[in-house]
Parts: sequence; C-alpha cells; structure tokens
Amino acid sequence: MEFAILTGPILTLTFMIVQASLVWYAHSVALGAATQGANAARLYGAPPATGNAEAQRFLDQIGPALTDTTVTTRISGDRVEVVVTGEAQSVLPWLTFHVRQTASGPIERWIP
Repeated sequence: MEFAILTGPILTLTFMIVQASLVWYAHSVALGAATQGANAARLYGAPPATGNAEAQRFLDQIGPALTDTTVTTRISGDRVEVVVTGEAQSVLPWLTFHVRQTASGPIERWIP
C-alpha cells in the first residue's frame, strides 16, 4: 500500500529530473553551436555566411538534442554575434522548452 502511494511522486520526480537534464543539455548544445559559429565568423576575411554554416554544421553533428533550430549571425562594426534558438526535447509532448544562446566576439583584422 505504501509503495502505491509513493509511486506517483517518485515517477513525477524522475520525470522532472530527466526533463531538467534535457533542457540543460539543449542549452549546452545551443551555446556550443553559437560559439563555433562566432569563432568561424570572426576570422579575418571570413564571409558573413560562415557563422550560420558553422553553427548549423555543429547542430547537425550533435543530433536531435535541439529541434526547430534557427541560427542568426549579426555583424555590427567590429563585432560578430551568433544567436542559436530552438526547442529542447521534452518528456511530455505538449510541453515545449524554448532555448536561446548567444556568442559574440571581435572580428579579426590585420593592421600593418
């Protein structure tokens, strides 16, 4: 009888821990992709599309940790910013967890 009473809270706690882990992992993947994209886009002479391509390549290699992804690269002055957004995997199909991570850095330049 006691086990039947405790089963509900134990399963709920287990699902909460698994879901929190999935969201944390999705944040880590998004940050990794944004960092890779920013590092590629800030190289001397790199074309503007390099950041998007490198971040998307990173996401494709990792797999389905992050779904419905969008990668945006902004170049303003001497800085580049890459934003990766998407949805974390969910234990319950009707729950969605939006993830957004940004990485930025100065664009490399050559000064004689």
